[in-house]
Amino acid sequence: MPRNDRSGVPGGGPLSRKDAVVRPRVGASWRWVGCIAAVAALAGGAAGEAEAQKGRGWVGSSAQLVDMRPVQRVAATCPSDAPCYTSADQELAVVANQDLFFTAWGLGVQGLSATVQLRARQRVAGAFEWPRADDPFDAMLAYAALARGELTVRVGRQEVRSGLGFPSFDGGMVRWSRPRIRVEAYGGRSLARGLRDPAHEALRGLEDFLPDQSVYLVGASARGRISALSMTARYHREILADRSGLASERASLDMSWSSSVGTLRGSLDYDVARREVGKGHLTLSRPFDGARGMIEASAARYVPYFSLSTIWGLFEPVAYTEGTVRVGWAPRDAWRVEGSVGVRRYGAAGTTVVLRPLEDSGRRAGLEATWTPGDAWSAGVSYELEWGPGGYLSSGETRLAWTPSDDTFVTISARTLQQIEQYRLGDGRAWGGGVSAGTQLTDRLSFRGGYSVLRHRYADDGGDRPWSQNRGWSSLRVTLGEDPGLSGRRGGQR
Repeated sequence: MPRNDRSGVPGGGPLSRKDAVVRPRVGASWRWVGCIAAVAALAGGAAGEAEAQKGRGWVGSSAQLVDMRPVQRVAATCPSDAPCYTSADQELAVVANQDLFFTAWGLGVQGLSATVQLRARQRVAGAFEWPRADDPFDAMLAYAALARGELTVRVGRQEVRSGLGFPSFDGGMVRWSRPRIRVEAYGGRSLARGLRDPAHEALRGLEDFLPDQSVYLVGASARGRISALSMTARYHREILADRSGLASERASLDMSWSSSVGTLRGSLDYDVARREVGKGHLTLSRPFDGARGMIEASAARYVPYFSLSTIWGLFEPVAYTEGTVRVGWAPRDAWRVEGSVGVRRYGAAGTTVVLRPLEDSGRRAGLEATWTPGDAWSAGVSYELEWGPGGYLSSGETRLAWTPSDDTFVTISARTLQQIEQYRLGDGRAWGGGVSAGTQLTDRLSFRGGYSVLRHRYADDGGDRPWSQNRGWSSLRVTLGEDPGLSGRRGGQR
């Protein structure tokens, strides 16, 4: 689906069979159940009668339905006058997740807390191989933290969010914080990106060249603030368990500066192992017309990154640079208009050109208008157009939202798109729409759900094609414990 798909379905656009090839081992994850239970038991015993235990979190259950027509190859070689791909039989997938996120404190030791985020998965119906559906359990987070003054220590399964990605690891972290400075160091067994399993287990069967051993992560960061300038430097290094080589070694720098003139933000990362500059951006935002408008100019560079333990980095991924200007303006209280234009240029492909030079530039533009006649109603329309090497996209959407309160909403949307060349719709067009709604049933219980359809029709016969699909989703969440920040509101949550 295009970037402006707001169907509310987690995961975004259409799935393909390659999305379902990851089948991680789950034995290591199940061991975390015992670890978490042991930590909880010890914490409860240590607390005794010294202090009442408290906690805050939620437990939720969600389900997703996808009904689609995948693409299949017709033959190993295709004549020039015949299509290489065609529609496969319609496939259905229904999967469910159960999630628990909880933080407990008051465990008998001053400053001690424990946090867990657990996920269970089930394949309910259908033959379609939904990504990760065969992994029944994951411990997304499971750590204990001790905060004493300026020092914080954390031990267990945790995640680091930064410009270098969201690496997860089983290990420890130490942080020292002052009002204008923060320094931290961390390390442990590295987990496969986004999978929460050891790399050599989670990617087995997908990557033939991955070393059959664990990878260890060590890293450090420092953050400082001087007046309106804030900067963060980070370094992390992944080492094979037998110390025979590196899996990665990278560093990054992030900065932000604010004044009455505007805001300047920037970031840059560097591949230390390959001695190459990676991705980066510099963005300047400035208000105008008494803060009713905002203009933003951005320059960015992007380079696909691959670990040293995989063969894909040898193919010299092509980098691109991009310049974007975005302007937003509210001429009246109920109206807001936003437009953007961007130009992208790709680096040398490093390949032999036979017939004609390769295209190395792309352009895109977007326009969006929003109307908010009152507190409860809003409507909007948007359109995107993009030309790129080997591809063209034209996409539009309109939506109507009703929000009678902070706890309830209903949104209806309609969209259309045409994409030529890569993952093409050919001379046809896709049309679709959806509805999503949510409400707070009680102080603790909330519900969200939605359904969307997409129909792809060629101009000649009007029949359904591979892009046609139905999607549905629902989520039920129950809040647990007491939030200290909510005491006195709605009588508190007890």
